[in-house]
Amino acid sequence: MSLSLQRIFPALSEPTLRRYLTGQVVSVLGSWTQNVTLNLVVYHLSGSGAVLALLNFLLYGPQLVIAPIAGARISSHNARRTTLAVLYTSLAVACSLAVLSAFGVLTLPLILAHAIVIGVLTSIESPARQVLLVSCLEDAALLPNAVAMNTMVYNVGRMVGPTIAAVLYPTLGPPFAFATYAVALCVMAWCVRSMVIQPRMTKKGDSRGGLRAAFAYILDDPFTAKYLSILACMGLFAGSYQTLVPLIADRVFHDAATYTGVFFAAAGVGSLSAAVILSSAIGSMMTQRYLSVAPWIAGVALAVLALAGHAALTAFAFFALGFSLTFSATSTNATIQRRCPDSVRGALVGMYGMAYNGTMPFGYLLVGAVSEALGVQGAFGAMAVVLGASLALLTVLHRVKAAH
Repeated sequence: MSLSLQRIFPALSEPTLRRYLTGQVVSVLGSWTQNVTLNLVVYHLSGSGAVLALLNFLLYGPQLVIAPIAGARISSHNARRTTLAVLYTSLAVACSLAVLSAFGVLTLPLILAHAIVIGVLTSIESPARQVLLVSCLEDAALLPNAVAMNTMVYNVGRMVGPTIAAVLYPTLGPPFAFATYAVALCVMAWCVRSMVIQPRMTKKGDSRGGLRAAFAYILDDPFTAKYLSILACMGLFAGSYQTLVPLIADRVFHDAATYTGVFFAAAGVGSLSAAVILSSAIGSMMTQRYLSVAPWIAGVALAVLALAGHAALTAFAFFALGFSLTFSATSTNATIQRRCPDSVRGALVGMYGMAYNGTMPFGYLLVGAVSEALGVQGAFGAMAVVLGASLALLTVLHRVKAAH
């Protein structure tokens, strides 16, 4: 690892973290390949947008309930064991999908049943991997950079994984795509097993407090209370923008095939840019200066999308939206983990997943209904207004509480 690269991305100086990120990038690419393949298979079998919405709700919806409950039971002592258990179970699910697909008996009910299991496993795995990431750091000061690098890996997977699925699905078929994820899981399991977990000294009075202790911590910590609430609003009213991308490409620019890819790519580049900046040596400084501004950028971007009729301006608005969402979510996650005691870390990571990722599936359903009533740009306008009002209300409530 070159010294210049370590100066730019300090967290890469730790060999154990490099091993974790290697496995993570392979695993995330495989996960997105599997999930996009499931969407393609379901659409081929049903031709129904409603069934696709149900599939994605089952894949991501469980995080709203299961992530905080699972996170409350995860600590640095059992994070690796939990992660490995989830990886091996996910391997069984991927192999099952590959075999059923290869024999031509993968029906719609079987896919939805597998999707439920995948959603539950993801809800457990997310806080387990976050705690594992922290547990492997020799230098705790590198935590914000490490969390941001983990986010960067995820966004690379989100950008590249669908492309892999789009190539594998028509050329080699769904069984090969599912088998690809199985191989990726084996790589991640090997990396996790070879990681060195750092011993952590528990502060006097700290103990595993579960959800009750985590709720008490949130109520006592103004930053966590404010920004988890903001993330819930962003997940519900801004993170759900993906549902509208094909609609604005088709109904406003009249070329769904071209502009859907362009707008998704713009949002992905914005998201990746935020993750790269936060992963770098200046990441902590950027968080301190701009975290309070980033959610408002999302509101402005949504307002631009409600009014824009020019493709370049629309692409830039999607870039700003992707940047804002990733900057806000990653900075909030890293700051909470840096400030919180180890006894509530797992529960807080789970509640972070509940606030941000868990609200998005409901946002998909809500935004889809609003777009039917108001049109696609009307939906973007409604999202901007509601998000702006929510941010203003939370800011006022936070100041009132601080004054008392």
